[in-house]
Amino acid sequence: MKTTKNILYSLFTVLGICTASAQQDLMLSQEIFSRVNKNPAATGNTEDIDIFLHGRIQWAGIDNSPRTGVLNVTNYIDKIKSGMGFTCSYDKMGVAHSTTNMKLVYAYQLDLTDKYVLSLGLGAGVNIGYIDPYQNTVDDASEFGEETLSADKETKVSPDFDFGAELTNPYWTVGASVTHLTKNESNSLDPERHYYLYGTSLIPVNKKWELAPTLSYMHRNKTNVMEIGSLAFYDRFVWGGLTLRPDLNEGFNPSMLVITLGVEWKKFRFGYSYDLGLGTNEKLSSSTHEIILSYGIDKGKWKKQ
Repeated sequence: MKTTKNILYSLFTVLGICTASAQQDLMLSQEIFSRVNKNPAATGNTEDIDIFLHGRIQWAGIDNSPRTGVLNVTNYIDKIKSGMGFTCSYDKMGVAHSTTNMKLVYAYQLDLTDKYVLSLGLGAGVNIGYIDPYQNTVDDASEFGEETLSADKETKVSPDFDFGAELTNPYWTVGASVTHLTKNESNSLDPERHYYLYGTSLIPVNKKWELAPTLSYMHRNKTNVMEIGSLAFYDRFVWGGLTLRPDLNEGFNPSMLVITLGVEWKKFRFGYSYDLGLGTNEKLSSSTHEIILSYGIDKGKWKKQ
Protein backbone atom coordinates (compact mmCIF):
# COMPACT_ATOMS: atom_id res chain seq x y z
CA MET A 1 0.00 0.00 0.00
CA LYS A 2 2.88 2.38 0.71
CA THR A 3 3.94 2.28 -2.95
CA THR A 4 0.50 3.44 -4.07
CA LYS A 5 -0.01 6.24 -1.56
CA ASN A 6 2.11 8.85 -3.36
CA ILE A 7 0.78 7.90 -6.78
CA LEU A 8 -2.57 9.43 -5.86
CA TYR A 9 -1.07 12.86 -6.35
CA SER A 10 0.16 12.04 -9.85
CA LEU A 11 -2.94 10.61 -11.47
CA PHE A 12 -4.70 13.04 -13.79
CA THR A 13 -7.20 10.69 -15.37
CA VAL A 14 -10.08 12.15 -17.28
CA LEU A 15 -11.86 8.94 -18.25
CA GLY A 16 -14.93 9.76 -20.23
CA ILE A 17 -17.00 12.25 -22.15
CA CYS A 18 -20.56 13.40 -21.41
CA THR A 19 -23.12 13.94 -24.15
CA ALA A 20 -26.81 14.74 -24.14
CA SER A 21 -27.69 11.05 -24.27
CA ALA A 22 -27.73 8.54 -21.42
CA GLN A 23 -25.53 6.04 -23.19
CA GLN A 24 -22.28 7.74 -22.26
CA ASP A 25 -20.40 7.94 -18.96
CA LEU A 26 -19.84 11.20 -17.13
CA MET A 27 -17.00 13.50 -18.07
CA LEU A 28 -15.10 14.59 -14.96
CA SER A 29 -11.95 16.65 -15.21
CA GLN A 30 -10.61 15.99 -11.70
CA GLU A 31 -10.89 12.23 -11.26
CA ILE A 32 -7.23 12.34 -10.27
CA PHE A 33 -8.28 12.28 -6.63
CA SER A 34 -11.11 9.74 -6.61
CA ARG A 35 -11.71 7.79 -9.80
CA VAL A 36 -13.42 4.71 -8.38
CA ASN A 37 -16.61 5.45 -10.34
CA LYS A 38 -14.61 4.56 -13.49
CA ASN A 39 -12.15 2.00 -12.11
CA PRO A 40 -12.94 0.12 -8.87
CA ALA A 41 -9.29 -1.00 -8.72
CA ALA A 42 -8.49 2.52 -7.50
CA THR A 43 -10.42 1.89 -4.26
CA GLY A 44 -8.22 2.34 -1.18
CA ASN A 45 -5.46 4.50 -2.68
CA THR A 46 -4.82 6.26 0.61
CA GLU A 47 -4.44 5.05 4.19
CA ASP A 48 -7.16 7.49 5.26
CA ILE A 49 -10.91 7.17 5.01
CA ASP A 50 -11.45 9.40 1.99
CA ILE A 51 -14.69 11.36 1.56
CA PHE A 52 -14.97 12.97 -1.86
CA LEU A 53 -17.55 15.30 -3.43
CA HIS A 54 -17.45 16.27 -7.08
CA GLY A 55 -19.76 18.80 -8.77
CA ARG A 56 -19.91 19.87 -12.39
CA ILE A 57 -22.01 22.48 -14.23
CA GLN A 58 -21.83 22.21 -18.01
CA TRP A 59 -22.64 25.24 -20.18
CA ALA A 60 -23.40 27.50 -17.22
CA GLY A 61 -25.92 30.23 -18.01
CA ILE A 62 -28.01 28.04 -20.31
CA ASP A 63 -31.41 26.94 -18.99
CA ASN A 64 -31.59 23.28 -17.99
CA SER A 65 -27.92 22.71 -18.79
CA PRO A 66 -26.34 19.41 -17.67
CA ARG A 67 -25.49 18.97 -13.97
CA THR A 68 -23.33 16.24 -12.50
CA GLY A 69 -22.56 15.16 -8.93
CA VAL A 70 -20.40 12.38 -7.48
CA LEU A 71 -19.96 11.12 -3.92
CA ASN A 72 -17.22 8.59 -3.14
CA VAL A 73 -16.35 7.15 0.28
CA THR A 74 -13.39 4.73 0.36
CA ASN A 75 -11.22 3.01 2.94
CA TYR A 76 -8.19 0.69 2.94
CA ILE A 77 -7.91 -2.24 5.39
CA ASP A 78 -4.27 -3.28 5.62
CA LYS A 79 -4.91 -6.61 7.39
CA ILE A 80 -6.78 -7.99 4.38
CA LYS A 81 -4.95 -5.86 1.77
CA SER A 82 -8.28 -4.59 0.48
CA GLY A 83 -9.92 -1.31 -0.38
CA MET A 84 -13.67 -0.96 0.14
CA GLY A 85 -16.11 1.82 -0.52
CA PHE A 86 -19.19 3.31 -2.08
CA THR A 87 -19.68 5.48 -5.14
CA CYS A 88 -22.79 7.33 -6.24
CA SER A 89 -23.15 9.58 -9.28
CA TYR A 90 -26.03 11.69 -10.56
CA ASP A 91 -26.12 13.02 -14.10
CA LYS A 92 -28.89 15.41 -15.18
CA MET A 93 -28.60 15.57 -18.95
CA GLY A 94 -31.24 18.17 -19.72
CA VAL A 95 -34.85 19.07 -19.05
CA ALA A 96 -36.30 15.59 -18.68
CA HIS A 97 -33.47 13.07 -18.59
CA SER A 98 -31.28 11.88 -15.71
CA THR A 99 -29.23 8.89 -14.59
CA THR A 100 -28.28 7.82 -11.07
CA ASN A 101 -25.63 5.16 -10.57
CA MET A 102 -24.85 3.60 -7.16
CA LYS A 103 -22.23 0.92 -6.50
CA LEU A 104 -20.29 -0.80 -3.76
CA VAL A 105 -16.64 -1.05 -4.81
CA TYR A 106 -13.91 -3.45 -3.70
CA ALA A 107 -10.24 -3.83 -4.63
CA TYR A 108 -7.70 -6.45 -3.60
CA GLN A 109 -4.03 -5.44 -3.71
CA LEU A 110 -1.30 -7.93 -4.53
CA ASP A 111 2.29 -7.08 -3.58
CA LEU A 112 4.09 -8.50 -6.62
CA THR A 113 7.47 -7.26 -5.31
CA ASP A 114 8.57 -4.66 -2.76
CA LYS A 115 7.96 -1.99 -5.43
CA TYR A 116 5.11 -3.27 -7.62
CA VAL A 117 1.48 -3.51 -6.53
CA LEU A 118 -1.32 -4.99 -8.64
CA SER A 119 -4.85 -3.96 -7.67
CA LEU A 120 -7.92 -5.81 -8.99
CA GLY A 121 -11.30 -4.19 -8.43
CA LEU A 122 -14.99 -4.90 -8.84
CA GLY A 123 -17.97 -2.56 -8.60
CA ALA A 124 -21.54 -3.82 -8.21
CA GLY A 125 -24.77 -1.87 -7.88
CA VAL A 126 -27.66 -0.40 -9.83
CA ASN A 127 -28.22 2.10 -12.62
CA ILE A 128 -31.43 4.16 -12.46
CA GLY A 129 -32.50 5.87 -15.68
CA TYR A 130 -35.32 8.41 -15.67
CA ILE A 131 -37.09 10.31 -18.44
CA ASP A 132 -40.22 12.48 -18.37
CA PRO A 133 -41.19 13.71 -21.85
CA TYR A 134 -43.88 16.02 -20.43
CA GLN A 135 -41.19 18.28 -19.01
CA ASN A 136 -40.15 19.04 -22.60
CA THR A 137 -41.76 21.68 -24.75
CA VAL A 138 -42.20 20.64 -28.40
CA ASP A 139 -43.74 22.52 -31.29
CA ASP A 140 -45.49 19.46 -32.67
CA ALA A 141 -47.26 17.10 -30.25
CA SER A 142 -46.88 14.31 -32.79
CA GLU A 143 -43.16 14.31 -32.01
CA PHE A 144 -43.96 12.25 -28.90
CA GLY A 145 -43.48 8.61 -29.72
CA GLU A 146 -40.57 9.26 -32.08
CA GLU A 147 -37.37 7.32 -31.38
CA THR A 148 -35.79 10.44 -29.89
CA LEU A 149 -38.73 11.18 -27.57
CA SER A 150 -40.31 8.72 -25.19
CA ALA A 151 -44.12 8.73 -25.19
CA ASP A 152 -44.45 8.19 -21.44
CA LYS A 153 -42.61 8.94 -18.23
CA GLU A 154 -40.33 6.04 -17.46
CA THR A 155 -37.95 4.89 -14.72
CA LYS A 156 -35.71 1.88 -15.26
CA VAL A 157 -33.65 0.21 -12.53
CA SER A 158 -31.09 -2.33 -13.71
CA PRO A 159 -28.05 -4.09 -12.19
CA ASP A 160 -24.67 -2.66 -13.14
CA PHE A 161 -21.10 -3.97 -12.79
CA ASP A 162 -17.58 -2.62 -13.37
CA PHE A 163 -14.18 -4.33 -13.37
CA GLY A 164 -10.69 -2.85 -13.41
CA ALA A 165 -6.99 -3.29 -12.71
CA GLU A 166 -4.07 -1.03 -11.83
CA LEU A 167 -0.35 -1.79 -11.76
CA THR A 168 1.62 0.67 -9.66
CA ASN A 169 5.16 1.40 -8.56
CA PRO A 170 6.55 4.58 -6.91
CA TYR A 171 7.11 6.26 -10.30
CA TRP A 172 4.26 5.27 -12.64
CA THR A 173 0.83 3.71 -12.83
CA VAL A 174 -1.05 1.99 -15.63
CA GLY A 175 -4.73 1.11 -15.39
CA ALA A 176 -7.55 -0.45 -17.38
CA SER A 177 -11.23 -0.93 -16.69
CA VAL A 178 -14.57 -1.89 -18.20
CA THR A 179 -17.77 -0.25 -16.97
CA HIS A 180 -21.32 -1.55 -17.44
CA LEU A 181 -20.08 -5.08 -18.04
CA THR A 182 -23.48 -6.58 -18.79
CA LYS A 183 -24.56 -3.83 -21.20
CA ASN A 184 -23.64 -4.64 -24.79
CA GLU A 185 -26.35 -2.40 -26.25
CA SER A 186 -27.47 1.11 -25.31
CA ASN A 187 -30.83 2.80 -25.04
CA SER A 188 -32.16 6.06 -23.63
CA LEU A 189 -32.13 4.73 -20.04
CA ASP A 190 -29.15 2.35 -19.95
CA PRO A 191 -25.47 3.05 -20.69
CA GLU A 192 -23.54 0.55 -22.76
CA ARG A 193 -20.13 -0.96 -22.11
CA HIS A 194 -17.17 1.45 -21.90
CA TYR A 195 -13.45 0.58 -22.05
CA TYR A 196 -10.73 2.67 -20.38
CA LEU A 197 -6.93 2.59 -20.56
CA TYR A 198 -4.54 5.06 -18.96
CA GLY A 199 -1.00 5.59 -17.78
CA THR A 200 0.87 8.26 -15.84
CA SER A 201 4.31 8.95 -14.44
CA LEU A 202 5.50 10.98 -11.44
CA ILE A 203 8.65 12.95 -12.27
CA PRO A 204 10.49 14.77 -9.44
CA VAL A 205 11.96 18.05 -10.73
CA ASN A 206 13.53 19.11 -7.42
CA LYS A 207 12.68 18.96 -3.71
CA LYS A 208 9.60 21.13 -4.19
CA TRP A 209 8.30 20.46 -7.69
CA GLU A 210 6.89 17.34 -9.34
CA LEU A 211 5.35 16.77 -12.76
CA ALA A 212 2.72 14.17 -13.58
CA PRO A 213 2.19 13.66 -17.34
CA THR A 214 -0.76 11.44 -18.27
CA LEU A 215 -2.21 9.75 -21.32
CA SER A 216 -5.68 8.15 -21.24
CA TYR A 217 -8.11 6.62 -23.72
CA MET A 218 -11.81 5.71 -23.70
CA HIS A 219 -13.70 3.59 -26.24
CA ARG A 220 -17.48 3.16 -26.48
CA ASN A 221 -19.11 1.81 -29.61
CA LYS A 222 -17.95 4.28 -32.31
CA THR A 223 -16.74 6.90 -29.83
CA ASN A 224 -13.02 7.27 -29.09
CA VAL A 225 -11.68 9.86 -26.65
CA MET A 226 -8.06 10.60 -25.78
CA GLU A 227 -6.65 12.82 -23.02
CA ILE A 228 -3.11 14.25 -23.04
CA GLY A 229 -2.10 16.37 -20.08
CA SER A 230 0.06 17.07 -17.08
CA LEU A 231 -0.16 18.44 -13.55
CA ALA A 232 2.55 20.31 -11.65
CA PHE A 233 2.65 19.88 -7.86
CA TYR A 234 4.42 22.38 -5.60
CA ASP A 235 5.38 21.03 -2.18
CA ARG A 236 2.27 18.80 -2.26
CA PHE A 237 0.34 21.96 -1.33
CA VAL A 238 -0.82 23.56 -4.56
CA TRP A 239 -1.20 22.15 -8.05
CA GLY A 240 -2.16 23.24 -11.52
CA GLY A 241 -2.17 21.82 -15.00
CA LEU A 242 -3.54 21.55 -18.51
CA THR A 243 -5.21 18.71 -20.38
CA LEU A 244 -5.88 18.60 -24.13
CA ARG A 245 -8.63 16.42 -25.54
CA PRO A 246 -8.22 15.75 -29.28
CA ASP A 247 -11.24 14.51 -31.23
CA LEU A 248 -10.15 11.14 -32.63
CA ASN A 249 -13.29 10.97 -34.76
CA GLU A 250 -12.39 14.23 -36.47
CA GLY A 251 -8.80 13.68 -37.52
CA PHE A 252 -7.16 14.28 -34.13
CA ASN A 253 -8.32 17.91 -34.04
CA PRO A 254 -8.25 19.48 -30.54
CA SER A 255 -11.78 19.79 -29.10
CA MET A 256 -11.23 20.79 -25.45
CA LEU A 257 -8.63 22.35 -23.17
CA VAL A 258 -9.07 21.79 -19.41
CA ILE A 259 -7.44 24.20 -16.94
CA THR A 260 -7.09 22.90 -13.37
CA LEU A 261 -6.01 24.56 -10.10
CA GLY A 262 -6.13 23.23 -6.55
CA VAL A 263 -4.84 23.29 -3.00
CA GLU A 264 -4.47 20.77 -0.17
CA TRP A 265 -4.15 21.58 3.53
CA LYS A 266 -4.30 19.22 6.53
CA LYS A 267 -6.22 16.40 4.80
CA PHE A 268 -8.60 18.89 3.16
CA ARG A 269 -8.55 19.26 -0.62
CA PHE A 270 -10.16 21.81 -2.92
CA GLY A 271 -9.91 21.85 -6.71
CA TYR A 272 -11.39 23.85 -9.57
CA SER A 273 -11.31 23.27 -13.30
CA TYR A 274 -12.61 25.11 -16.35
CA ASP A 275 -13.26 23.54 -19.74
CA LEU A 276 -12.40 25.70 -22.73
CA GLY A 277 -13.92 24.53 -26.00
CA LEU A 278 -11.73 24.45 -29.10
CA GLY A 279 -12.53 24.09 -32.78
CA THR A 280 -16.15 23.09 -33.39
CA ASN A 281 -16.74 23.08 -29.60
CA GLU A 282 -15.52 26.64 -29.11
CA LYS A 283 -18.99 28.09 -28.38
CA LEU A 284 -20.82 24.98 -27.21
CA SER A 285 -18.44 24.00 -24.42
CA SER A 286 -17.70 27.38 -22.86
CA SER A 287 -18.60 28.21 -19.25
CA THR A 288 -18.20 24.68 -17.90
CA HIS A 289 -17.07 24.63 -14.26
CA GLU A 290 -16.09 21.84 -11.92
CA ILE A 291 -15.33 21.81 -8.18
CA ILE A 292 -14.07 19.05 -5.89
CA LEU A 293 -14.07 18.92 -2.09
CA SER A 294 -12.54 16.04 -0.17
CA TYR A 295 -11.36 15.20 3.30
CA GLY A 296 -9.20 12.37 4.59
CA ILE A 297 -9.97 10.98 8.05
CA ASP A 298 -6.74 9.80 9.68
CA LYS A 299 -7.33 6.32 11.14
CA GLY A 300 -3.98 6.47 12.91
CA LYS A 301 -5.41 8.86 15.50
CA TRP A 302 -8.05 6.30 16.43
CA LYS A 303 -5.44 3.60 16.98
CA LYS A 304 -3.51 5.80 19.42
CA GLN A 305 -6.55 6.45 21.60
